[in-house]
Amino acid sequence: MSYKYTTIDNNSQLFKKSMQIYRDSFEPSQREDEMTILKNITSNNYKMFSLVEKGKVIGFYILDISEKLNYALLTFLAVKKSLRGKGVGSQLSLHAINYFHKSLPSQYLLIEAESRQAKLYAKLGFKILDIDYNIPKFDSEKSLPMHLMLITKDLPLDAITLTSIIKDIFCRGYSLSENDPRLEEQLTKIIN
Repeated sequence: MSYKYTTIDNNSQLFKKSMQIYRDSFEPSQREDEMTILKNITSNNYKMFSLVEKGKVIGFYILDISEKLNYALLTFLAVKKSLRGKGVGSQLSLHAINYFHKSLPSQYLLIEAESRQAKLYAKLGFKILDIDYNIPKFDSEKSLPMHLMLITKDLPLDAITLTSIIKDIFCRGYSLSENDPRLEEQLTKIIN
């Protein structure tokens, strides 16, 4: 198959097609508002790539980039339902990893993954961080257990840097306030 990676910026058609895959792939509690995604792409907080084959979007991923904290979070990755289990997700992941290594000044690439997904990401070079990690749901006050996984270029990730990154992920990415109990609970798990 001949794939083409296309950066999503002002291409509303590719964005709309990617968002259909997004809605089919993530439960509402795990979905960020689509207008927020578009706003973050426009403001260069997000870098989004769609994987296109014969003019059709078959998958996409989004990198949430924090230059200030020197990290990128592979925040959403999804494949068209009919192509799942055929290596497209691995292709997308490898593209994201290569983009991180070649095009981003960031030292850390992180991903939040369920146990099944974590096995795939581990094969691609991500390491599971040894913390009890729970992501906030977008549509409630609850959280979901996940693995926080990491690829680093040169710098080891220390607890102080990890604390700052998780604060940023929870406050900027999940729109929590700094005194949200879910953030406070997560930070306690790093410090202890």
